[in-house]
Amino acid sequence: MKFWQSLAFVEMDQMVELARFCEDLGFHGVSYGDHLVTTREQVDEYLYQDSGNIFWNPQTHWPDPWVLSAALAQATTTLHFLSTIYILPLRDPLNAAKSLSTAAYLSGDRVTLGVGVGWQKAEFDMVGQDFHTRGRRTDEMLRILPALLSGQMTEFHGEFYDIPEVQMSPGTHRPVPIMVGGYAPAALRRAAGQDGWMATSHTEQDIYPLLDAINATRRELGDAERPFDIWTGVINPDDGTHERLAEAGVTMVNGTNFLAEDGRTALSSIDDKKRRLEAFAKRFLNQ
Repeated sequence: MKFWQSLAFVEMDQMVELARFCEDLGFHGVSYGDHLVTTREQVDEYLYQDSGNIFWNPQTHWPDPWVLSAALAQATTTLHFLSTIYILPLRDPLNAAKSLSTAAYLSGDRVTLGVGVGWQKAEFDMVGQDFHTRGRRTDEMLRILPALLSGQMTEFHGEFYDIPEVQMSPGTHRPVPIMVGGYAPAALRRAAGQDGWMATSHTEQDIYPLLDAINATRRELGDAERPFDIWTGVINPDDGTHERLAEAGVTMVNGTNFLAEDGRTALSSIDDKKRRLEAFAKRFLNQ
């Protein structure tokens, strides 16, 4: 099992030092989310909290994941980088591919693209992207991106995107792994056609039904035997939790979090974060 550490919501001036610290502790990689802006007043329901409310504020840092990955790659040697998640349909395929290919190249192919279709309609409206077609557009983009990232001459003609013969250079040395997040049937089908599926954070017992759902979708599509990654955060893991999840098919888990006791984002010192990381690594990584 590969252990990732989320650097989502972390203060920017702590990023480089924490990435190096995670590498030294033995984490496989670090991850971070993606939003362009946070509105002053929340206008869309957040789908991943029972309350429907977000747990960050406008001052919470949301760096561009590919700029950050390229920067952290220069400060580390083995650490990998994962977007959890990159809101792909907020962008057009050419700009998304350019950012991703640059980060992949500069990192020595240490990036993994984790994508989702997004939930905040206001954000789509601000950049002129159609919120209601975001799923179908994502499907097309997932067909376009690997060809663009390859560095080879390619073209695409679809419902939403019409791209003549073009070449994006430099290409990546090897394909960028693509994982998909989401729980709707369409999201599970989308994930089944890629390299893996991503959940958010759940208790151990709540993860097993989710595994049943993604595995059933893969069997339905006749793709259950292909290598496939499953990533999830685990709320309050116990001794043996990760081993049981690995046996059930989970290949990647998130480490500790830096949220406050009420589950909301909060500023904290880098020393406090390091203490949490060391405690997690001592208990779960160094077994």
